[in-house]
Amino acid sequence: MFDSMDDRPHPALAGDATVSTGSDDDPADVGFSVRFSAIAWQVLPGMVLPGIIYFLVSRQASVLVALAAASTVPLLDGLVRIVRRQPPNAATGLFVVGTSLSVALAFWSGSGLFILAKGAVISGLLGITFVLSAAVGRPLTRTLALRLSAQHPEGRRRLAERWMHPSVTSVFRVLSAGWGVLLLGMAAQQTTMALTLPPGLAMTLEGPVHLTGTAIGVAVSLLYVRRRQQADPAVTLLPTRTR
Repeated sequence: MFDSMDDRPHPALAGDATVSTGSDDDPADVGFSVRFSAIAWQVLPGMVLPGIIYFLVSRQASVLVALAAASTVPLLDGLVRIVRRQPPNAATGLFVVGTSLSVALAFWSGSGLFILAKGAVISGLLGITFVLSAAVGRPLTRTLALRLSAQHPEGRRRLAERWMHPSVTSVFRVLSAGWGVLLLGMAAQQTTMALTLPPGLAMTLEGPVHLTGTAIGVAVSLLYVRRRQQADPAVTLLPTRTR
């Protein structure tokens, strides 16, 4: 969800299915395309690699070293972006900082709990941020939607003006509050896993469980927006699919 916060279009946003947020004759309003195979290629490593790395390293090293190695997947993503000459985005930076701090605290204290709790801390901070953005009337979901819905600054400016309508702002505020609550719930779930499950199992399950929660959030968000769009003509958020 947060991997496309930089200004350049994400590699996953080009390909199979084109969706448009504006008129067909206005290139500034053309939205983004989604290549689901590319998205899967980027999501699956984060789900699979931590468990594999932990299993391989734990056979030769301590649990703490294995946890530290398994938590380096975000660092690998950052290195891949550098090799591809893509600018690092805010999400990558957040996870790199979180990983570095959690690993340092784990080795300082001798407890792998700091590494296992990293995901819960990040989810909690993001959840609080989403809730606060909704409370102050500057929903973070609108900011993210603008970056995903238009590749060009002019298109983003036009969408931003269109989405300042009170009805649309209300939808984005509800979405931000909902995602905030969901992320806080994920933080609680991740904390429970870190405290109750064996380290290897907790590290292996974190990615799939988090992805499942995110998928549920996306489905509920789309259902809510579709219903609001049907009830209020001023709300035109769902893109139209063209061929």
